[in-house]
Amino acid sequence: MDIEEIIQVIVDNGRIEDMHELSDILEDTIEILEQYYPEKYKKYEMKLYEMAYGCVLNEEMAKEIVSKMRPYGEKWTIEETSNIQRDYGVGFRPEDFYVVINSAYNDYNDLFAEDIEKYVRFTSDFINDEDAKQDKVYIYYTTIPE
Repeated sequence: MDIEEIIQVIVDNGRIEDMHELSDILEDTIEILEQYYPEKYKKYEMKLYEMAYGCVLNEEMAKEIVSKMRPYGEKWTIEETSNIQRDYGVGFRPEDFYVVINSAYNDYNDLFAEDIEKYVRFTSDFINDEDAKQDKVYIYYTTIPE
């Protein structure tokens, strides 16, 4: 019995009740995976997230990433960084800007001190990096930091 083939037939049939049952089975399986194989669980959780939403940070992920930053953690809230974007006329995804500007504060405070304009310029340059892969902010902050 080939599980992949069975799942494909279920998907191809397109019956809603079967899709709900398949979802329940997947959820049960993932819960077992979380309990016994947390690293695999995290990998599959991220893969499912990317399949559903793409490679973009949501607000919950962004706040979790910033909460783990060292040495300062969160300098500006997402509301404050949205206001900074408005004040400086930069238009990025709010979650991306929030994560990158807080990261810049944690990493470059000794260079930029409290000069908000330097943080904004750095953040803009980081996000707009012409030779970077698409989805750079998501890829970087979900794979690089510990």
